[in-house]
Amino acid sequence: MKFLDSNHPMFQKLWVRIVTVVAPAVWGVVELANNQIAWAIMFLAAAGYAAYELIYMYEKNKPRPPAAGEASTDKGGDEE
Repeated sequence: MKFLDSNHPMFQKLWVRIVTVVAPAVWGVVELANNQIAWAIMFLAAAGYAAYELIYMYEKNKPRPPAAGEASTDKGGDEE
């Protein structure tokens, strides 16, 4: 299980993904302005991780249906 699952139905809309990135980034800047460096680093790191998962890697991690000629078969570990 991933910390932030980009395949969750909630993240299908672009504006939800953007808000999920911007909210901790803004709060990180607020913490930085209040001279709370540790909290600022944590929130900015969370924003960076969210940006990577939800914006940069979103299309690459999207599940794709199998191609027409490739049927998905699960042999359950029995290979004959």
